[in-house]
Amino acid sequence: MGEVHWRELYREVVDPGLCTGCAACVMACPRDVLGYTHDYYPVQIGEGMGVDECAIGDRGCDICTRACPRFRDWESEFDQELFGREREPDEVYGIARSLLLTRATDKGVERAGQDGGLVSMLLIQGLEEGWIDGALTSRIVEDRGPFDATPTVVTDREGVLATAGSRYTYSANPLAMEEAEQLGLKQLALVGMSCQASINASVQARGVNKYKRKIALTIGLLCSKSFTYEGQQKVLANHGIDIADVVKANIKGKFMVWTRDGDYHEIPLKEFHPYTRPGCQLCPDFAAEHADISTGGIGAEDNRTLAIVRTQRGEEWMKALIDGGYVDATPAENDPVAMDLLVKLSRTSRKRWPTDQLEGTAARPGLLPVVS
Repeated sequence: MGEVHWRELYREVVDPGLCTGCAACVMACPRDVLGYTHDYYPVQIGEGMGVDECAIGDRGCDICTRACPRFRDWESEFDQELFGREREPDEVYGIARSLLLTRATDKGVERAGQDGGLVSMLLIQGLEEGWIDGALTSRIVEDRGPFDATPTVVTDREGVLATAGSRYTYSANPLAMEEAEQLGLKQLALVGMSCQASINASVQARGVNKYKRKIALTIGLLCSKSFTYEGQQKVLANHGIDIADVVKANIKGKFMVWTRDGDYHEIPLKEFHPYTRPGCQLCPDFAAEHADISTGGIGAEDNRTLAIVRTQRGEEWMKALIDGGYVDATPAENDPVAMDLLVKLSRTSRKRWPTDQLEGTAARPGLLPVVS
């Protein structure tokens, strides 16, 4: 990439609003001069440094730019690294080896999960088989219900099940790498939203070898956007619902909540749109296009997880679970609801990415072809 450091990363990605807040740069910074703000952005914390200055970068360190999954020619570069070719214009949800509708055969895992329990089953089997010794994921913040989460590490079945389920407030799961390193963990699964899942490719394509060796599997979560905690709290209150009383939330074309008293409520999703997290506004990746396995609950059946198997190692993990009887799988192409939504939501997200905002940077024309 040439001589590029924090200055270029700040000016080309963070300042123009292309930064998703994935925290890859913070995770990878070897000198801990990048911090992370409460509103999900990297910030320079080196003593005496301006917002776009870095004394370490001026001496040649470029690890933050190499780790960033939105820097310059990220999509074509990552496609070449993971798949050996660039995506075709009609591959609107990215390059895939197979698409499956899946469900964990363990009923306890299925019940704990959001839609079918595939992610939980992948992590549990990975831990129990010794393929990984930990997973970077998120846990619910105490007393804030299913609406706020923080990065965490899990190392056993109980930890996986305790952190299962979807959250619609952002959590920068890669930041849990610090805890994993303190625990001495060597092989990790990363569970993250689409932007975070692209770290799977950035560390490989750009030689961030420390984390390339540590991340054994990346599970991407299909994601259109996330909302602020305060915004969700306000919308719920407008419908007479105390956010503290909500025990589960889901989104399937509408915002669905279950409360402690056993009641179920549906709220139009458009009421939450004004409270979209800023880092999601320009994100073009609904389908976690550079994960090993992308997952989400968008099929006709509520108890199935759509799995987009993308890489060889993702295929090997999935095959092991299916062959072992831990996961039941059918072709996703048999479910027109799942396929139509996958294409529609992927296409909508891709239209967000600016094509003429920053000449000569990640936003230059032609990087993200839009299929109309």
